Amino acid sequence: MKALFCALLLAAPASAAEPDIRDLVDKANKALRGDSSHGRLTMTIETPEWKRTLEIEGWNKERTYAFIKILSPAKERGNTTLRRKTEMWVWLPKVERVIKIPPTMMHSTWQGSDFTYEDIVKADSIVKDYTHKLLKTTKEEGRTIYHIEATPKPDAPVVWGKVLTDVALYDDDQSVVPLNELDFSERGELIRTITLSDIKIMSGRRVPARLECVPARKKGQRTILQYKELEFDIPLSESFFSYQRLQKGGS
Repeated sequence: MKALFCALLLAAPASAAEPDIRDLVDKANKALRGDSSHGRLTMTIETPEWKRTLEIEGWNKERTYAFIKILSPAKERGNTTLRRKTEMWVWLPKVERVIKIPPTMMHSTWQGSDFTYEDIVKADSIVKDYTHKLLKTTKEEGRTIYHIEATPKPDAPVVWGKVLTDVALYDDDQSVVPLNELDFSERGELIRTITLSDIKIMSGRRVPARLECVPARKKGQRTILQYKELEFDIPLSESFFSYQRLQKGGS
């Protein structure tokens, strides 16, 4: 989903009325989750050699609980990922086995995509583990874009040495939508770019329905998430995200 940029971009001056930058990052980070959420989406993984698409259903609660189930294709159907706070497990129905993901595997790819287990566990890391600096603002028709740099706090357990992100604040309803994210290593090398687009209203909220993750070091490779359904602030108890439910494949 690509944002529609105005032909003339005017730099917006900083003022006392400017929103808190950390609050903007927090709201952008919650855009696709809310306090709780349920969604269906497709995840397409493309490489120069092959392409595959997974249908996924997922539930989230308070950015500390997640339950993600693969619906198709048949080969991966029923594969389920459970997150409870900082711990994570995977259920593999083909071998009827639960695997706990150790810290050494957190940087491994999730389902062969350009996202990792770390991305699921560290859902709120960009808010709590980083210091945020406003680089500039850009005024467009109907919204203001905030260009933000996030750098890790001392001794924070993070992967990225720096994160650049653009966040849109809309004039009409003050909704906050993330537009992109550039993740850098500790040595300053660009590792991946995540572009969020196809901005639409889903369940009464303005959200980016499409995410595209492109790794800098893997030419011709990308992962695309396309949300088909999203509902927010649904009643979900902690018991929904149970180890027992995982073993039953989410049923």
